[in-house]
Amino acid sequence: MTKLPTEAGAFDLVCTPDWLYYRVQLTRLRQVPYAYYKTDTFHNLEITEQEFNGAKYRGEAGPYEDGEEVVYVPDGNTLRCFYQDSVIRLFGPDGTLLRALPDSIVAVCGLYSIALDADGHLWTADPCYHHVAQYEVATGRQLFALGGGWDPGEFNHPEDVAGYDEHVFISDMGNQRVVRLHTRTHQFRTYRTFEQPVWQYRRFQQRELVRLDDGIYLL
Repeated sequence: MTKLPTEAGAFDLVCTPDWLYYRVQLTRLRQVPYAYYKTDTFHNLEITEQEFNGAKYRGEAGPYEDGEEVVYVPDGNTLRCFYQDSVIRLFGPDGTLLRALPDSIVAVCGLYSIALDADGHLWTADPCYHHVAQYEVATGRQLFALGGGWDPGEFNHPEDVAGYDEHVFISDMGNQRVVRLHTRTHQFRTYRTFEQPVWQYRRFQQRELVRLDDGIYLL
């Protein structure tokens, strides 16, 4: 693995064709709580909040909510979810709120991550309940679920889920591994293991990367 030249505490990764964007928390005060950066794996540049949001929302209009997950739908809309309310909302390309998804898509503790698979199905991760699930977007019908409970079982705090082709990749933080799960057959296996907690898995410039406790690494 190759460690990238990023700032300590990087999180909220946003991948574009040329840059990997992220932010770090400076203080819990609300005035200027974050610093924003981008890296091309060789250079690490500090940027403005506006540039970061432009990358995260692909230039789409707000409203922006600190800490929300943003997933792009092929028709140009976005799905957005803030973990503290765990309601998934559909926004138009101009930032107009179109609707909330059915309330059958629910979290026991909080939806920290959402993703779409190649068939347009929604995946959610509820880390405090150790639970990952798949839903129909239009109806909210649950198609599949794995884990779930107040104690770790199949998962130990699955913090993030990311969809690529016919698989989703689950960052099973407490078990220090990435799980690869086929979105149609629902077969799964441990994809990679690490010696520290793993928080996010992404693909960038045709490479795989993970966010671990001590930094971001290319695999």
